Amino acid sequence: MNNQSINCNQKILEALLSAREVLSEDAQNRIISFLHSQKCESGGFVDKAGKSDLYYSVFGYTLALVFDMKLNLDQEKNFLAEFDQRNLDFVHSVCLVRAFYLVHLIDIRQKSGFNASKYLRFNFAKNLIIGQLVTRTMSDCTEVLWDLESYIAGDEGYNHNAKEEEQSTVYANYLMWTLYQDLQIEADSIEEIQNANLSLILDNGSYANESNSSDGVTSATAAGMMMNLGNEKSKEWLLERRSKKGGFVAAKDVPVSDLLSTATALLAIKMSGEKMESFSENSLDFINLHWDESGGFFGSIADTNCDVEYTYYALLGLGVLS
Repeated sequence: MNNQSINCNQKILEALLSAREVLSEDAQNRIISFLHSQKCESGGFVDKAGKSDLYYSVFGYTLALVFDMKLNLDQEKNFLAEFDQRNLDFVHSVCLVRAFYLVHLIDIRQKSGFNASKYLRFNFAKNLIIGQLVTRTMSDCTEVLWDLESYIAGDEGYNHNAKEEEQSTVYANYLMWTLYQDLQIEADSIEEIQNANLSLILDNGSYANESNSSDGVTSATAAGMMMNLGNEKSKEWLLERRSKKGGFVAAKDVPVSDLLSTATALLAIKMSGEKMESFSENSLDFINLHWDESGGFFGSIADTNCDVEYTYYALLGLGVLS
């Protein structure tokens, strides 16, 4: 299957919208209340320690968009503008670009007067909206976008650990692949990332986060599979990580399933063309077991602290199954 035309983040937004639409009004209000509790007064969303954090803000802004949260966007833009674009690591550099993109998307939505469901599916206006988003984001993130190019590895992919490495990493490739799709970077650059990613597949079809690993991890395999659809060995490896209770474990010998692994695996499997009916009932039960009375979701029974990241993954999994 050729997936160059598949915008992964668009699929994610569609899944999150589907999740919202199957929730009761009470359930939506509980989740929105939790999101407000995670909002930092000075801008952004908080991490597990309760401090404003750029990484967590990407998940928070995404859910704020989907659930029509009204934000003070001048405040959010000021919060993002305070980051020194020359002194961020790879992951936070990508997060900054993604956060600006989302804040501008929320800005356009709020000014349009449409709710998220209508706005994000407003086909005839998509080209206009995306054009504005790309122009504004590129303008705000010029320095950091140039710096990200210094992480290109020898195989034409990206490495999130260091600059000028010989081999790329799945995590960095996925982050740049999805970012390039949204910023409408030329198809050749996107294809180079996909081709680099092919060299990272292990013999059993899985993808690892480290080059010397003998077996992969679920989130990396899901990301790799989405970039290179059509690899049946990758799908088989993912399916073997599914527990009897409907969740997916992070790696072969991990005893406890978690929401991140579950949501990313389900998304990759669905994008591969798999029918999801056989996953629905017990995977939905697994996700619901992680819903807290606060309105947020926690990641696993080994970590019962709720945050916006795991709430995002819970809703992503729900939407994929809807």
